[in-house]
Amino acid sequence: MMGSRVTVICSNYNSARWIEGYLESINNQFLGEFDIIFVDANSTDDSLKTIKSFSFRKGIGVEIIECSERVPVYTAWNMAILRATTPYVINVNTDDRLYPAGLLMYLQYADRFPEADIFYAAYLLVADLHHSDVRGSSTPPNHNHQQLLHACYCGPFPLVKRQTLLDDGLFDPKYTISGDYEMWLRMSKKGREFVRVTQPMGTYFWNPEGVSTTADTFPEHVRQNEEFRAIHA
Repeated sequence: MMGSRVTVICSNYNSARWIEGYLESINNQFLGEFDIIFVDANSTDDSLKTIKSFSFRKGIGVEIIECSERVPVYTAWNMAILRATTPYVINVNTDDRLYPAGLLMYLQYADRFPEADIFYAAYLLVADLHHSDVRGSSTPPNHNHQQLLHACYCGPFPLVKRQTLLDDGLFDPKYTISGDYEMWLRMSKKGREFVRVTQPMGTYFWNPEGVSTTADTFPEHVRQNEEFRAIHA
């Protein structure tokens, strides 16, 4: 891995329909040097093959972890965080897109607020995998623990200090749908520093087949949220 400051972590499972656009968006980042770690959860389509054959530009350190069985998304994130060597990590899902200036701007915020543990940003909401059908936007509020208990506003791709995630125990795999929200509440309750980025950093696809967005998982989603909200209140 290269001596960069940030690692993009990416859990991949059967993303063949949109992985090429994702790889191009990563390759087009303005930041000169960074790493990306893919954790493939035993995909059965051609997405892993596409990742392996993609020609990343100079300056991007690439690692691929291949799992022999389907692993949950937060387990995959933890694997990538443990393998990373950079001070910051950022998850970017295969069906989302980070703007070309995204990583560079995030690190500029990190330079300005070196004590901060997490940087969360505004984003645009899109309704198609090509990220051209913009349906709305989300601008998060300034951080407040009580407000975070009511709604997860940290967005789809926050930048986080890797050491903070390690110190706070990584993501809890038992929360299979909203484990990221649980982690942000855990960090917030411990008094970690949150910094809001008001500029949109990318686009978020409201995937109707996503783990956290499908109607089939809604009752379990609510149950998990209620459980960890009570713990971290």
